[in-house]
Amino acid sequence: MKRKEECQLHSKTKKTVNRTLLSLIFLGLLLVLWHVWIHHREAMFFSFFSEIRILFTGRAGIFMELKEVFLYFFIGILIAGYIRTYKLHIRLRKILTRFGVFSIFLSAFIGVFSPLCSCGILTTVVALLAAGLPLAPAMALLVSSPLMSPTAFFLTLNDLGVQWTIVRVITAFLMGVLAGGITHWLSKRGFEDSGLFLEQIPDGDFHDHDYPDERLRCTCNEKFSNKIARKTKNKFIIYWAKTYEMLWLIGKYVLVGIIVGCIIERYIPSSYIYNLFGQGGKLSPVWVTFGSIPIFLHQISASSILFHIKASLSGIIDNRAALAFLIGGPVTAIPAMILLWSMFKKKVFVLYLSISIIGTLFFSYTLGNFLFVPHVNLQSPMLSNVSSLAGGKSAIISKSNDLIQIAVAPDKKPIVAYSEAYIEGTEGGIVFDAGWSRFLNDSLKIEGNKEYIKNIALWLKETSNHAEGNRILVYNTYVDRGMNNQFFQEGLQSILSEEAKFEVDIFARSAVPFLTKQILEHYDQLWILSGQVDDVPFSSDEIADVYAFHDSGKSLLIVAGPQDGTNGDWTGAANQVAQKYGVRFNNVTILQDEIPISVVNHLCKGAFRGLLPYFGWLKWLRK
Repeated sequence: MKRKEECQLHSKTKKTVNRTLLSLIFLGLLLVLWHVWIHHREAMFFSFFSEIRILFTGRAGIFMELKEVFLYFFIGILIAGYIRTYKLHIRLRKILTRFGVFSIFLSAFIGVFSPLCSCGILTTVVALLAAGLPLAPAMALLVSSPLMSPTAFFLTLNDLGVQWTIVRVITAFLMGVLAGGITHWLSKRGFEDSGLFLEQIPDGDFHDHDYPDERLRCTCNEKFSNKIARKTKNKFIIYWAKTYEMLWLIGKYVLVGIIVGCIIERYIPSSYIYNLFGQGGKLSPVWVTFGSIPIFLHQISASSILFHIKASLSGIIDNRAALAFLIGGPVTAIPAMILLWSMFKKKVFVLYLSISIIGTLFFSYTLGNFLFVPHVNLQSPMLSNVSSLAGGKSAIISKSNDLIQIAVAPDKKPIVAYSEAYIEGTEGGIVFDAGWSRFLNDSLKIEGNKEYIKNIALWLKETSNHAEGNRILVYNTYVDRGMNNQFFQEGLQSILSEEAKFEVDIFARSAVPFLTKQILEHYDQLWILSGQVDDVPFSSDEIADVYAFHDSGKSLLIVAGPQDGTNGDWTGAANQVAQKYGVRFNNVTILQDEIPISVVNHLCKGAFRGLLPYFGWLKWLRK
């Protein structure tokens, strides 16, 4: 039986993509070998396979990540299958020529909506240009499509959270508008919109088996889903055929993204990553933008790799550099660059590459500075919908455990952190707060502060093995010096009981002098407020009971105050408990009265706030 002739364009692209993906995995394995050679040379063979086993099955390994990502990936595939079955993106493209300059905005929207990546969208753009579509809307479609798709949307939601997902969608749309706008402006000033191809594109349908240009001749009709479509008109069957077909087409990018991300987190020295993605480097977005050009970074892989980069940093990621990574890599994918170079005149290639670089840098610096606050990790669960926090006098958090993630660090001074040990499924979540000020009655007038406290309670419930429980013990270590309950009890009781619907008991150590196992067994969360000055209040038996409480899968909040020479040391009780988890509260810092957290969260309260509750069902499904 004669083998069918493959599509020259698609087969070349497919081979380039697969070779690039395999090269990334091969380089990752070389990095593992290098790590074993440096650290375990005496037993290299066994150490290599041990590292591979840990890489796949460890706490932050590939299998765990696949489990986390699968639901979001599958939902994205289902939506993409629907779009392809009913050809919604094709229907929208057909009306592009009707709207003149406004077609630029429509093209940018279609690009965000389309399930096609940079390689897939290129043949569509060629067909549209050959049919008479101006270059401006075509360029908008060509730039925006590699940056977002239904699957990328849900994977970003899983990897980076709601706020980053919204920012990524906005950026993809604005990049398309910028590309179309620049191209339209140039076309009015002498940039010819005709003669764009190196050779004349013949008339006809690319899918015809006798289409004269072999580079563009497409054998898509021979795909499994299209064969099914020719045999039946049943849309349900066609839908599942197209969905099945896309599992590997998109799934390989997910798999590579997770593998590369896990390798980066485990084997790349954090100091190298911090130099690119850490706080303080004014040119970090520039280095990331140009560094991502020679790397094939697919839109599907980008969020997973960025998630692991964030996890490997000891501090908070530079959101501008992170945004450059999400934009610059996908929009300058090597296979798409090769096709552009081989099919279009060099002026089109230079225009596309220039717009991609300029747009990446422009939005990294503008949106990065406008929508993000540099000292905040937006992925932190307790910061959801929080636009600002109470400041004032605070201790400073130092950590010696990689599982501890910094959430807020104004002026590079960490004041809020949380533990990721809960993902192993054996321990409850922990939140560390270095400032009493956020729990005082007066501070709760700040709306974001109220959201912050509710988020803590809800996240600790979610990360507990006793998530069905709803009881919180707030334990203030005040005896005779420091903060007694009158300074915070009224506000906390109102927020946790009336608004968040928890059952709350608030005890001071002056009234309940010993924290015993018998007391703790009635509660699902323990909030320790280190409110006694100078003294170290807990006995060794009490500390053991607190650790046993947490080890059983229940959750902790540990709050300290400053080590202030004038008013005494407010960190004693907090440090007694936190030391086991690799956290220490030290020194004193004076912060502004209200600490900005997120412009994105502020916007979410307006235009996007109504959408946020609908993302909650995803968490319910995962359980």
